[in-house]
This record gives sequence, structure tokens and C-alpha cells, in this order.
Amino acid sequence: MTFENKTVVVAGGGSGIGRAAARIFAERGAQVVVADTNLAGAEETAAMAERAGAKAIAVEFDITVRADSEKVVAQAVQAFGSVQAFTSTVGWSDTTFFAQETEEYWDRIIRINLLGSIFFSRAAIDHLRPNGGGSIVLTSSDAGKVGTMGETVYAAAKAGVIGFTKSLAREAARDKIRINAISPGPTDTPLLRSQSDQHVIDKMVRAVPLKRMAQPEEQAAAIVFLASDDASYITGQTLSVSGGLTMNS
Repeated sequence: MTFENKTVVVAGGGSGIGRAAARIFAERGAQVVVADTNLAGAEETAAMAERAGAKAIAVEFDITVRADSEKVVAQAVQAFGSVQAFTSTVGWSDTTFFAQETEEYWDRIIRINLLGSIFFSRAAIDHLRPNGGGSIVLTSSDAGKVGTMGETVYAAAKAGVIGFTKSLAREAARDKIRINAISPGPTDTPLLRSQSDQHVIDKMVRAVPLKRMAQPEEQAAAIVFLASDDASYITGQTLSVSGGLTMNS
């Protein structure tokens, strides 16, 4: 899974799964563009990539703003000439009950988890189509496959990412662009730790057949594979990386 002479944009690369993906891409020879709302975190990740021997830049980025996705592509092109792979690990939710939620909360969930993926993918497609194709890897969730109590609208948004991935893959195949997604199970990230106490985490782990949370690097490895030429005949798929929490034929 080499990325020599290739550039990869990692949205959400300031921490967690995105940071792990950026580091692995760098170790495999890619030039890396780290985009995140947390510019300081993105800069830390870019520094990690550079220590791995890669060229890297950090870009401040809000996935809910369409112009920001276009800005990231423009800065990537300015720095490295062209981009061959795009991935987004951006996602957010809170655990609340549907009947208690506000319209503002629904809007935020949908903009971050679904509409942001649409904005990001459109900017990626607009670059990849005239430049010989490439790969896009998005992030869904097993909540979008089986539903999750306390994350109703989030599950709807992530199910939307799965449908979007399948449909866009059909459209983009003629331009040699592959679109896939990962569907993470419980993963030991700063976001999860900030939102869940140990009791909740223990409950999650009991539901996982492998009886542990994933590490960010395990999710990132799936992203890197799907973005690579080793996955050249894979498109329109959403891969569960969930320790067996969901099992699909």
C-alpha cells in the first residue's frame, strides 16, 4: 500500500482516527494535507507526518462550510500540484433522546455528518475528474446500519452517508474515481473519552464480540487500504470495522 508521489487530503486529521490515518499515509510515502477545525491539532499531526519523512501542511477547515472544502483542495494543489486521495473522518454526535432534541441540534448533526460529506466529496470529485481519477473514503457508522438508541438523527445521517457512497460510486466509476466508506465501532478516541464515562465505555465493550474498543490505528488501516491501489476493484462499499458488533453478509 504505497503512496509514493501521491497526495492525500485528510479531513478531521487533527486527532483520533484522522490523525492515525495521516500518520500511516505519511509512513507509506504520501504528501499529506491535514484539515481540521482545530488548526493547532492539524499542525501537530502535520509535524508527525513530517517526522515520518513526508511533506505535510495543515489547513483550518470546517466541513459544514462548502467553501472550506474548496479551499482545502486549492491549498493542496498550491502546495503539491494535485491530489490522488481524499478521506474524511469528521463526525459528531451527543447521546440524547429524540423527543428532547431541538431543531438546531438536528441541523448540526446533519450538517456535520451528512451534508459535510457531500460538500467534501463534491470538491474532491471536481478535482479528481479532470486529473485521471482517484479515491474518496468517507466515514459512516454502524449506527447507520442497525440504529442506536440516543443517536436517532445521527444514525439517519450516517445511513445517508452509506446511500451517498453507493450512489456516488456508480456515477464516478466512469471517471476512474472510487468511493468507499468505513463504519467504525467503538474506538478509543479523545472525542469518545470526552463524551462517555467508564461505565458507558464498559457497556459498549460488553456488546462487542472481540470485547474491546478499537484503537484509532485499526480504523485508519482500513481507510488507507480502501484509498490505496490494493483496493483498485473495490467501490461503493461501507466496511464495518467494529470488532464484530455488526456482521453483514
